[in-house]
Amino acid sequence: MLLGYSLTPFGHDPDAWTKARDRRRLGFDALLDQVAAAEAAGFDFVLLADRLGVRPVDDLSSVAVPFEPTLLASALATRADRIGIVAAASTAQHEPYNLARRFASLDLVSKGRAGWLVVPDDGDAGRGNEYVDVVTALWDSFEDDAFIYDKAAGRFFDPSKMHVAHHQGAYLAVRGPLNVNRSPQGRPVLAHLLEEGDDALAARTGELLLLQADTVEGLVAIAARMIRSVEAAGRRRSDVRLVANIVPVVAESEQALGEDGRILPIAGIQMDGTPEMIADRLQELATATDLEGFTILPPSLEMGQRFLGDVVPELGRRGLIGSRRQETLRDRLGLAQPVHPAASGKEVSA
Repeated sequence: MLLGYSLTPFGHDPDAWTKARDRRRLGFDALLDQVAAAEAAGFDFVLLADRLGVRPVDDLSSVAVPFEPTLLASALATRADRIGIVAAASTAQHEPYNLARRFASLDLVSKGRAGWLVVPDDGDAGRGNEYVDVVTALWDSFEDDAFIYDKAAGRFFDPSKMHVAHHQGAYLAVRGPLNVNRSPQGRPVLAHLLEEGDDALAARTGELLLLQADTVEGLVAIAARMIRSVEAAGRRRSDVRLVANIVPVVAESEQALGEDGRILPIAGIQMDGTPEMIADRLQELATATDLEGFTILPPSLEMGQRFLGDVVPELGRRGLIGSRRQETLRDRLGLAQPVHPAASGKEVSA
C-alpha cells in the first residue's frame, strides 16, 4: 500500500490554526519536522499542493504552505533523504522552459525523488496537452549517458546524445535543449489531481493519479473511469498508480469517537475510528476501488501524529506496508523508468 502525506502548517481543517496559534508552524523547520516524521513512518511521498496554483485575492489560507513549492521541495530534499516530494505548479503561471528546468534540477537535487503535480489551465485543454508535451521533451534533452567527462579527449559530453526539442505549436514556441542532464529516475513523475471533469490529459500523461471524492461511491466511479480512460489512451493499467485522498479522524477507542467532533470532509473521504477500524476501511477501500494507496490529509497536526503513530503500525502488522529501501520515487511507486526516445530509435519531439 502506497502512502502520501499532504503538507500544511496546521492541518487541512481551515480552523485548525485557532487551536494551535503558533507562528513557528509556518516556518521551514516545523514543516521539515512533519516531513521527517512521515519519512520515518515509511511514507512514499509528501505532497506540496500549493492551493493548486490558485492565487489569493483577498484572503490568505491557513491551510496553504507559505513557500514556493519547488524551492521548499529543494530544501526538504537536502534534509529528508528517502521520501519522494511531489510539488504543484500551474501551466498558466510558469513559462514551460523554466518549469522544466526547475523540476529537472529538483530531480537531481533529490537524487530522483521529484514529482510534478500538473495543474492545467482549466480554460484550454489544448494548451495543457501541448505544455506537458513540451516539458517532457525538454526533460529528454540528453540521453542517460550523454555526459562522459572524458578528460583525455577533452569531451565534456557526447553531442550526438544531445537532443534539441525545437517546438513551434499552436500555443507555445520553445527551443531546447535543457541545460540539465537526466536524473537517476529519468524524468520527474507526472502527477494529476482528479475529481469530476476532463481527464484526457491525466489519462494520456499521468503516472501518479490522486483521486479526490467525498464519498466511497464517488471514489469508485472516478477510479473506474480513470482506468477506462488510461486504457483508451493506449496505456496499460500498470503504467499508473491510483491514490485516493483520505481525511483521517483517529480515536483511541470507539467510545472516544464523538469526543473529537466531526470534521467535514476536506477534499477527501473522511474516515473516523480507532486505528484498527481505519486500517480495516483502508484495506476494504483499496480492494473495492483497485487503488494502490492513499494520500493522507490530516485535519490537524495532532490527527496526523495519531495516524503516523497508531494507524501506520497497524497497517504494518497486517503486512500492507513495509520498509522500502528504493532510492527514487519511481522505484517507491513501482513505476518503470522511462526509456529515452533515442534508445528506441525515436527522435525527441514535442
